[in-house]
Amino acid sequence: MVKGVRTGSLSLVGLALLGFAAAAAASPGNGIRLGGSSGRLHPYLELESRWDSNVAFSDQGQATSGFILHVRPGLILEAPGDPAALDLRADLDWAQYLGKNSDLSRLYGEAQLGVGVNRKGTVGLELTDAFRRTSSTSVLNVGGALVSNTNQLDLAIPYRPGGGAFITTLTGGWALETYEPFASGRLCPANTPSCDPSLVSKLDYSDLSAGLDLRWKFLPRTAAILQGEYWTRIPGSSLGAKASGLRAWTGLAGLFTAHLAGTLKGGYGAAYNAPGSISSWLANLETEWLPFETAGLKLGYIHDVGVDPGPAGGYTSHRVYADGHMLFSGRYTAALDGSFEYRAYPRSPVQAADLFTLGPSVEAEVARWLRVGAGYAYTKRTSELASGTAALPGYRFDKSEVYLRVRGTY
Repeated sequence: MVKGVRTGSLSLVGLALLGFAAAAAASPGNGIRLGGSSGRLHPYLELESRWDSNVAFSDQGQATSGFILHVRPGLILEAPGDPAALDLRADLDWAQYLGKNSDLSRLYGEAQLGVGVNRKGTVGLELTDAFRRTSSTSVLNVGGALVSNTNQLDLAIPYRPGGGAFITTLTGGWALETYEPFASGRLCPANTPSCDPSLVSKLDYSDLSAGLDLRWKFLPRTAAILQGEYWTRIPGSSLGAKASGLRAWTGLAGLFTAHLAGTLKGGYGAAYNAPGSISSWLANLETEWLPFETAGLKLGYIHDVGVDPGPAGGYTSHRVYADGHMLFSGRYTAALDGSFEYRAYPRSPVQAADLFTLGPSVEAEVARWLRVGAGYAYTKRTSELASGTAALPGYRFDKSEVYLRVRGTY
């Protein structure tokens, strides 16, 4: 059997559920106090057993199911303060595939470091660096499974004169993403970068960006926004394409009533030499209803312009999403999230692609330091391909995942 396409590389619901678990674990144990400061270090260990209905495809294009055991040791470091604040979250993730898929086992991980300086002063500094190694990516124009290594470095310099009602922020960023094949073998014609192991690494790229963010707090928790950003992409090889673009937004964000928060933004975006030029209107509409502290419902819609890796990755996208959660009896949390995204690639062999995800989950706080959770994730992808494009299994699939997770935090 040739394990060529692992559709789990597109399971965005898995990422969303992991992110929710991390947020729900915001009340760990006592941790380790750092000297005489208020900073604390919280080591943790998370174990997860997951059944995946669509781990990989055989050379006949048949999906194979299997169990995966995740072992995730990690740490959370929080050191708040007015002159300087530090926040670090990091973990390793050993994914052990059981049975006939054992050769897919490998090490993943992620880490995020945030440094804030003079957050209550006139001029501040915010520095964030995030690294992630994962088999789950947001790329929709490829039909093969990828292991993605990303590093995102962001710098922001806010200027808050007077009482801080008007804030001007200069921003800059550098993103680097490289790829590795998820499995040996291939299920596509030779010289196809998306699923040829010898060519996957040539899809890497760097993105550089600079921007300006203006905010006027005309109410204590509500601001008018004007944003602008310019970015440029530098491919790592001739298989990629140079690209650049811009986004401009204006709108409102903040708390509109005592129980309703939201973002209402519109604008214009463009990507050049992707290849050719793509431009469109932008929208970011989100509302979050918080009827009380232990429950919330978020609904959103985003229309954007972007570039996926490869020689013709420019696209426009529509994405709708929902996220709801509720805490019962102070220790049981139920959550449900889902999303649907449609991307149109005007110059790619993949003319359009869409991805639907849905994931209910429950979590119980057994003790202050121990949490147990379970969930289900459904993913369905379809694609519109140009004539003559190989219809790889990864372009059209559906999958179900069921998991049980235990996490202990010191």
